[in-house]
Amino acid sequence: MIALDFITQAKADIQEKKEQWNVPELLVKLQRSYVSLQVDLPYFITKQKIAIVEGKSEYELDFRPIKPIALFVDTMKFNYVGYEKFYTTNPPKSYAFNEYIVEVSTPNKNTSAELVYKYQKELKTIYCEIELPISYHKALRYLFMSEIHEKPTRNTKDRNLNTHYLKLYDKELFKIDTKNSLQVTSTKSKYQRV
Repeated sequence: MIALDFITQAKADIQEKKEQWNVPELLVKLQRSYVSLQVDLPYFITKQKIAIVEGKSEYELDFRPIKPIALFVDTMKFNYVGYEKFYTTNPPKSYAFNEYIVEVSTPNKNTSAELVYKYQKELKTIYCEIELPISYHKALRYLFMSEIHEKPTRNTKDRNLNTHYLKLYDKELFKIDTKNSLQVTSTKSKYQRV
């Protein structure tokens, strides 16, 4: 589904008597919602190879990372630390993100690394594809509707619609998160119940 189709479907839900929202304004709100949903529920994942150079600690990434997964330098796993902690304590075998840059604790030799991280995509135009799975679309619609009703347009009754859609969004996030999380299938004990 492209962004224009998503906006067209949402316009039917707005139910306004007169045309108040135009497509460019709704695209801005959809762009914000799209990024916010990915921050709350990261989806896109990538693996990137990095050529580590002795004495160099900053390396540019292909995408803007949201969540770290793993960094292996010569099959040794490095630990992710926050940006501030990386600069204040600089723990060995650690890395941090700064926008499109990964900072690795300074290596003492030339080698290669493999970084796996979750990243965010953005909608540039109304013809961009919404690449999230279908199960995320309902949450995206709720967040989009809360963005639309964030500021009252006609009277103060509209203010309640913002919180209403945010509550629906939170419920949908919980539902998606519990469906995606791993569940224990076998929990048997070696002890016998008396």
